[in-house]
Amino acid sequence: MNKYITSEQFNQFKEEGFVKITDCLSTELLKKLQLFIDEVVADENDTQKVTLQVDDKKFVTNIQLLGYKNNLTCLELLASPFLLEVAQTICGADFFCLQEFAVIKNLGDNLPVLWHQDMIHQRTGYCFMVGVYLDDANTNDGALKVIPKSHISNKNICDVIKEEYVEIPMQAGDILVHDMMLVHSSEPLQVNQKRRVVYFEFLSATQVEKEGIYSNELVANRTNLLNVALSYYKQQNPLLQQFHWKSANRQHFETVEAMRVALDEIYAIPIQGKPSNYCFEM
Repeated sequence: MNKYITSEQFNQFKEEGFVKITDCLSTELLKKLQLFIDEVVADENDTQKVTLQVDDKKFVTNIQLLGYKNNLTCLELLASPFLLEVAQTICGADFFCLQEFAVIKNLGDNLPVLWHQDMIHQRTGYCFMVGVYLDDANTNDGALKVIPKSHISNKNICDVIKEEYVEIPMQAGDILVHDMMLVHSSEPLQVNQKRRVVYFEFLSATQVEKEGIYSNELVANRTNLLNVALSYYKQQNPLLQQFHWKSANRQHFETVEAMRVALDEIYAIPIQGKPSNYCFEM
């Protein structure tokens, strides 16, 4: 394994469907990400957001296309060695990031996340979600609830949610890695003002081809996003350790201008991720 995910943690991910890895972000990067999300929330011209009106208050609950903003901090996070080492360890060298988005819980939005699976697949590989926590998520206050081993269950999701769950408190800077078939939910905030989580969805090109999940064009496009992110990370952190990608699809962009041209091409193709699987029974 590597210093970012141990053999024990990888085994827990495979067997239980999730693993928590603590204290992953530097204080500097955590602060940059917090400011970045707040900046996007406040941007009235950004249309890639979901808002909710409760009485006289408006809350932003979701932000899409985080890698395609005026501020490229999300790309710096995406190319962080700790994140990509986890992805490469789980998926193999042909991993790619399909989607990147933020989910925001706000005190007063009263919005639960119902029990669901992020995507149904045939389990020919590991596809998973990484949640990067920018705020604490405490027990009974926005922490994720998961049903262990539900990612390998063949039961209907509405039967699975009758099984015992565990709640996973998180601190700012922690990451939670969970299989996209893992059944999970979360409740509205009761105490904390907000809970901001940046999510990355990772798959391998091999699994996508075997299961016919997405087009080759989309896979190539989103793989190139990693090249842009790695180039940006190196520019921002030239003296820090860089991620060693065991892929032949490497390309380097020297300037931010060249990166933005590539981003325009990447995001010109809609992602259209596969739908989540919910239980709506009461």
